[in-house]
Amino acid sequence: MDGSKRTLGSQLASKGRGAEDERLNRALVTGLMLEVILETSALQGDPHNRRSLVKTRLKNILVTHLAGRVTLQRFHHLLREVDHCVPRYYPLITSSATQVPGPIAIEIPENLSRTAPAAPAHRVLREDVLKAWLEAEIRKLLPQRSHRKLGVKRLLDFLQRTQGNWFRLKDFELHFGVDRKTAWEYLQKFLSAGLLRHNQERSAAVRYALATRFLVVLADSLAPKVIEALPDLPLKQADQVCDWLIATGGEPFGEAEWHVHLKGSRCSQIIATLRTSGLLEEVSPGGLNQRFQLARHWLQD
Repeated sequence: MDGSKRTLGSQLASKGRGAEDERLNRALVTGLMLEVILETSALQGDPHNRRSLVKTRLKNILVTHLAGRVTLQRFHHLLREVDHCVPRYYPLITSSATQVPGPIAIEIPENLSRTAPAAPAHRVLREDVLKAWLEAEIRKLLPQRSHRKLGVKRLLDFLQRTQGNWFRLKDFELHFGVDRKTAWEYLQKFLSAGLLRHNQERSAAVRYALATRFLVVLADSLAPKVIEALPDLPLKQADQVCDWLIATGGEPFGEAEWHVHLKGSRCSQIIATLRTSGLLEEVSPGGLNQRFQLARHWLQD
């Protein structure tokens, strides 16, 4: 009897945690959706197109914030939450925005109210180049039987979701539902074929990412220059700076957006050093609205 009570108690506790996670996920997604809507409020055009833009930017923000910080299972759940929340809440938020003057107040749980500024949702991938390469080459590397778990469409979906960020062998395993050995074998094929690049680390520190040819930024050439320009910065943080520059896709950004990755006290110093080294260019006047972008010669033609 006691065992049954304990089992029932565990089930109820698990359901309670699940419900709380759902509320937190919904609050996170709707809060970020409001932020994106306010950022795009000046854009004109068909409301349906604007909603699609909001949805795309929202997913890009989740990728930028959460890549490498949560499991792929949790990440996929949040993406499904986007698909659920945008059609449901977008009309309500935008309708309120047009009827009520001033800012809209949305209650956000205490533990989500101190999130870092959102990183910009930029075009990081050269998707036309990636799709053309996959159409021409990938079928030589994948199983021929269509019922296999790893197909062209699912692979493209995975690579688009990474947005050029580094991912683990485990992430690949979980996404495709394959064992570790099979996942490793495919990743080695993709490396040899030129689809992926490797961070040259070993064991648990190994990471993979899309090859530079499929990125807007010349990642392989940029990385050593960033490290050279920031000799006093720990290598791990220099790598974070480089990853951030790649994630901007060469588009303008403000200093505050760096706080996602680096402490604010160092941002000004790092930006000044990168400007002196010719890696960054100023694209707007100083002050609160000062913005920078990666020098154009670091971008693909």
